Amino acid sequence: MADHGRYGGPRFAQLDDENKVWAAYQRAQLKKEKLWTAVVTDELASSSDDKKSDPVVDAWDAMNQAALATIQMSVKPVHLNTVTSVDTTREAWDALKVMFEARDNAQLLRLTDELSSLKKGGDENIIKFASRAKMIRDELAMLGNPVDDNMLALRVLAGLPAEYGMLTTELGNKDTKLVVTDVTNKLLQVEQRSISVGAFKRSGSVKSQAFAPTAPKKPCDKKSVVCFYCNKKGNMQRDCYKKKADEAKGKGNAGVGGREGGHGCGPHAGAALAYTASTGNTGSSKAHGSSLCSST
Repeated sequence: MADHGRYGGPRFAQLDDENKVWAAYQRAQLKKEKLWTAVVTDELASSSDDKKSDPVVDAWDAMNQAALATIQMSVKPVHLNTVTSVDTTREAWDALKVMFEARDNAQLLRLTDELSSLKKGGDENIIKFASRAKMIRDELAMLGNPVDDNMLALRVLAGLPAEYGMLTTELGNKDTKLVVTDVTNKLLQVEQRSISVGAFKRSGSVKSQAFAPTAPKKPCDKKSVVCFYCNKKGNMQRDCYKKKADEAKGKGNAGVGGREGGHGCGPHAGAALAYTASTGNTGSSKAHGSSLCSST
């Protein structure tokens, strides 16, 4: 906050929201200029009714005016009314103190409640969670209410989800005081193990789906098979007695639909027959339909 200007005197930021830091710098500045007495003493009154001025009172008045001017130049415009509506440096100092103490109490209440109800977010990792707890601790310290390391570590453990339950119980039952850094390191180990186990489970699930057994094929009903050669049901072309008899007589592939394709069955055969019928090709409907039956 403080810096040095061209005249070598220390300068610091004007009072805005942080009274404690400002007060520390302002105190040092007034002491250096030998004006601090005006803050800690009441206004002096003349000890005699004589109209002659009292050197002691005059000296105090001069010191008070100089100190008050220093404070007035060291605050932001928002606070000017507070320090210009009084007559002494002590009144100005006390007015700022009371104003900021009221604000600090409200902030202290908020931070205390935030620390007591501290919980780890679902998408928050251990590093971020511990850092958030430390930030609350630091703000409380600035307000004059420090939180020791053991208490902060206990608050961190109390805010963890069930998956950290075993470690929380183990650390909470220790006889020695806890250190936030050590607790954070142990929690990180549990977090990494949890991440690794989750990744392994997801990988195993994908593999099990990839190697899942397929549904068995239904056996072919030979009674619905139509021979390509003789166009009769119940046998296939390779087993056709008529074809074998014709081949033995030297007729070769004399039958209807002498195609050597595979024989199939099932729902596709019906579809093929329906298609053939719709095209008007009735003479070869059986042959076309039977072509979808698989060989067995």
